[in-house]
Amino acid sequence: MSRPRTWKEQLNKLRFILPLRCGDCKTRFTANTLIWSDIKYARCPNCLRMDLNSWSKENFEASWFSGVKMKMGAHLWRCEYCRLNFASFRRRLEVFSFRRWQKLNDPTIK
Repeated sequence: MSRPRTWKEQLNKLRFILPLRCGDCKTRFTANTLIWSDIKYARCPNCLRMDLNSWSKENFEASWFSGVKMKMGAHLWRCEYCRLNFASFRRRLEVFSFRRWQKLNDPTIK
């Protein structure tokens, strides 16, 4: 995500239209981040990606709030792009794979 620059971008946050920045080309743009068909799936709170891996509480130290969620039965998800571990009650849409990520970053890989 990118920081809002104008008052119009601040107001658009209330309508779920956020300023974003492309991780590859660094182009800044605004997009609607509330898609009703995706509301039931987990999303990284940092970069808003939906391809997530799972993680175990034995390998990582969870924050206090994530610990409370874990005790209530939340799923443990990890965003491999921004390396954020978080807990969510929603299921994931798609599983992260390094092969897919490598294909996106290197077009010569088939």
